[in-house]
Amino acid sequence: MSIEPSVYLKFRRIVREQANGCWLWTGEGTADGYGLFRPRAGKRVMTHVWAYESFIGPIPDGMDVGHECHDRAVTAGSCSGGPDCPHRRCCNPAHLGAQTRSENTLAQNHANRGKDACPKGHPYTPENTILGRDGKRKCRECDRARKRKT
Repeated sequence: MSIEPSVYLKFRRIVREQANGCWLWTGEGTADGYGLFRPRAGKRVMTHVWAYESFIGPIPDGMDVGHECHDRAVTAGSCSGGPDCPHRRCCNPAHLGAQTRSENTLAQNHANRGKDACPKGHPYTPENTILGRDGKRKCRECDRARKRKT
């Protein structure tokens, strides 16, 4: 990987290393808590995606960049997720990994992780579960009922 020195310096000026090894992005961010970086004039990119592509390489087809530091914290019970989750701003390439969309979503979706049924009581089974565009589980039976009403 070859990163322009000026872009690397710009990136490192806005990162603060933490005791746990996370590189927290202190610059601009999204409403969901993810960091945004503008390496050059033009389009902004999510910092963890830029760090992965710049330090590790291209993201494999069909994969997302996940925060392994977050996954470990969830397993340890020390992170409740959401927009205030500090791991969303981590851009340490050693803490990032390629994950399938469902792996990444499961790691993020704390509120619904333990639920085995939709709000109307239909079970979240493989046959009755749809993964929405937003990465969240949806009940196939409720989706069919909603479509019948329209």
